[in-house]
Amino acid sequence: MDTPPSIFDFNFEVEPANSDRLIQAWMPEIERAIMQHETDDRFIAFLIAALRIGARSKTLSGFNLMELVEKAGYSRATFFRMFEGSMGFLLKGYQLSARLTLDVYKTHLYEQSRELDEFCKFTADVFYGVHCTIPTEIMQFLWAEHNLSQQEFHPHLPELSKIMADYLAQNEPTKHLSVDLEELTDVINGFDLIMLTARISDDPKWGTPETYRRLLKMFRGYFASLSYSILSN
Repeated sequence: MDTPPSIFDFNFEVEPANSDRLIQAWMPEIERAIMQHETDDRFIAFLIAALRIGARSKTLSGFNLMELVEKAGYSRATFFRMFEGSMGFLLKGYQLSARLTLDVYKTHLYEQSRELDEFCKFTADVFYGVHCTIPTEIMQFLWAEHNLSQQEFHPHLPELSKIMADYLAQNEPTKHLSVDLEELTDVINGFDLIMLTARISDDPKWGTPETYRRLLKMFRGYFASLSYSILSN
């Protein structure tokens, strides 16, 4: 049996994103994270079952409630007591999965000290990569069905900014930077909005090296401006 790839085994600058291999890489990471984050065994079972079904089918037509219940090992009545319906479950599961990527990111981020450029590429790789694991049809459906703002759809973004700012403040090569948390959150929102817009508009360039390089350039540009500001003063 082939060893699953790591989430860091991808070169997005030169290769199109391979969603199947990215899903293989991210599934173990998310499953480990949910075990540490969630205390309700029922919710864990339903979410892991849904993630595995979604990873296999990648379409809404492949999402079957009876299969989900069977794989989770709980009853249909339990599912409806917890979630009131599949639409609420899909959104809650999607948003929790997005929140769990922060735990994965933080764990790996703090494994080593990084120069600023390394930090930018590491961060871009993680969040571009995980975005490429989400089937476009499911992303488009959730966005259209719930009519939420970006901030409501992705409520985890301010927490991401806090994780980044805290790391940069204690990381030896970057602790000289003066990071404004509100400004950083705006940058993260912009980074996320580009990816979100590309997904819901079915942009044919999504998943290409061109799109990744554009995002990485934007991200690096913001942090380069902080370094320049320090030198100017």
